[in-house]
Amino acid sequence: MISEKEAKGILQRAPSSPGIYKMINEEGTVLYIGKAKDLKKRLRQYFQKDYQHSTRTRKLLENATKIDFISVDTELEAIIFESNLIKQLQPKYNILLKDDKNYVYIKITNEAFPRVQIVRKVEKDGAKYIGPKTAAHKVETTFKMLKKIFPFRHCNLDIKFIKKLEIDNEVEVTNKVIKYPCLDYYIKTCAAPCIGKVSKEEYGEIIKNVENFLAGKADSIVKDMKEKMQRLATNREFEKAAKLRDKLKKVEEILEKQKVSDPNQEDKDVINYHITQNKAYFNLFQIRDGKLIGQENFTLSAEAAEENDNKEVLSAFVNQYYKIATDIPKEILIPHEIENINEIEKTLSEEKKSKVWLAIPKIGNKNKLLEMSMNNAKIYADRQKPSWKTESEFSKDGIQELQTLLNIASPLKRIECYDISHLSGTETVGSMVAFQNGIPKNDLYRKFKLRTVEGYPDDYKSMEEVLTRRFSKIADDYKAKDYTFKKATKKYEKEINKQIKKNNLQQGIDIKNFYILEKKGKSLAAFAALREHENSVAEINALFVMPKERGNKIGRKLLKNIIAKTKSKRIYISCKEELKDYYLILGFEEIKQIPKEIQKTVKKALLYDKNKHKPDESFIQIPDLIIIDGGKGQLGIATKVMEELELKIPHISLAKQLEEIFTEGNKTSIILDKTNAALKLLQRIRDEAHRFAITYNKERRSKKMFK
Repeated sequence: MISEKEAKGILQRAPSSPGIYKMINEEGTVLYIGKAKDLKKRLRQYFQKDYQHSTRTRKLLENATKIDFISVDTELEAIIFESNLIKQLQPKYNILLKDDKNYVYIKITNEAFPRVQIVRKVEKDGAKYIGPKTAAHKVETTFKMLKKIFPFRHCNLDIKFIKKLEIDNEVEVTNKVIKYPCLDYYIKTCAAPCIGKVSKEEYGEIIKNVENFLAGKADSIVKDMKEKMQRLATNREFEKAAKLRDKLKKVEEILEKQKVSDPNQEDKDVINYHITQNKAYFNLFQIRDGKLIGQENFTLSAEAAEENDNKEVLSAFVNQYYKIATDIPKEILIPHEIENINEIEKTLSEEKKSKVWLAIPKIGNKNKLLEMSMNNAKIYADRQKPSWKTESEFSKDGIQELQTLLNIASPLKRIECYDISHLSGTETVGSMVAFQNGIPKNDLYRKFKLRTVEGYPDDYKSMEEVLTRRFSKIADDYKAKDYTFKKATKKYEKEINKQIKKNNLQQGIDIKNFYILEKKGKSLAAFAALREHENSVAEINALFVMPKERGNKIGRKLLKNIIAKTKSKRIYISCKEELKDYYLILGFEEIKQIPKEIQKTVKKALLYDKNKHKPDESFIQIPDLIIIDGGKGQLGIATKVMEELELKIPHISLAKQLEEIFTEGNKTSIILDKTNAALKLLQRIRDEAHRFAITYNKERRSKKMFK
């Protein structure tokens, strides 16, 4: 961090003129590059004690140990200088456009018979470039489609036009990297200038159509194709006219997918964005000749980016995008003011060599376009969720901060969140989402159709039903969580044999067949023997719970674990009459005949059929934290259910309006800084539970509608 003495020295040296400044850490790494109309005034803001800096700026100042600055003559020079340095150095705290190695361009070469190619780099070679395009697979699809309509070449042959002949044309081919004509000629996706099958003028018309199509000027293509088709029909060249008709049909099919969005036929770009999870997700609509010819999505990242950084975020995108864009329209629609708007307009106008202006519409069709772009930016951000579905440092930080905040001793490996959804009390449903190590586990999500509430809204009663149905399934296991299931060892052989003899249990069973429950690694709590037979048959004998451990439901835990351990599908248990009801409750059933494999050792038995009792993988797990979507009332319901089931699982609620965290036993809520990693993790989990509940509610309503 820069000391007060060092800050005074920096301000004394800083000029009151335009320029750029670099914030550098103790290792000499540039953390941030900024520009200013007045360097002294801008740098003074950083060192004002009462100045309300954003979280990102505070972190930047904590890590910076040095500030360098360079003075320039104009603010415009500062903008250009800043943009070039950011691209070169990629500082951590600048708003950065995702690596442009991911982008592709369509290149049309400058030669007698131009090539159309997909490339990843713009070079100063006289060629025409169209882009950048962020979805390479879409560009490749467009490329293949265009070749079927306009048979251009994309090979690396150098073809020089010599002269026009009576039938074909004379050409000279150099750089013979492939045999020609290639397959494209035979499948009619190339006009084959390499063997003179097309004149320079005819091929030029093909390339012109490609350029017009990519620029959104398809109306002129349709008009030209119709006129040419009419001429061919008049000249009775019906075969050529039919081929042209088929191409025309393909073009018109593509054009039907383009929305007419501006009747004034203006060329414009529409830009909007959505900030979430330290990233800004941008959507850009390209409107040419009144048609939406394409949209691109971009991601900008910055350390601890916040929504109140919007001016800097949008300014950074405009500067960086139009540095790599090959087509700048007359008008660019943006959602709000940005820094140095006049200087940016000057830079873009110089690049385009004609006037470019940035517009901020508040009403009308242009504003509707911005709203549509915003919706697409949110959709794009949502689709990037798989990127945080892998365990990241962010998730780890959030879990650690949350564990510390709630003062929970054990790690928060599994977090569950619950939400209720209904439409005016109808089709009420509940959702449960499960996160493990901060990552959503979709296969462990569960949904509930409410049984006790229908026809009227009652979120409290609905939540009580959902939580009761879910946690009653693990209540017994929770009470037995201090007991460890394991294979019996010689350590407990003497005690097991003593209890077998004393309680008249089946004798003569090898200690190797026994499984036990051990209490906190210290004492024997329960035991039982498992014997495997042929034909997927197994038997459980000598089940016994130590007298001092009875009432803790551990016999159930022992049986469940043994049943899960065996590969056999049919498990028999020797049963005394007085214990029959106990086993029946656990899922065993009465049988008429004991199988021959166990008739020697078992006289009376019950059967457990594993095919009829497949455990729910999600419901058998005990969460480390429960989150309820709602306020203090919803938290009270969760506490009530936990007390009734005698469970001590940490639980909290998160109220959306102020993002208040309510905890058990505390009257006041916790409100965290919106950049806090724990809060972001809670919001992420809560939002996923909300989405899952709404989706299920919509499914229920749709099914009811079509019954």
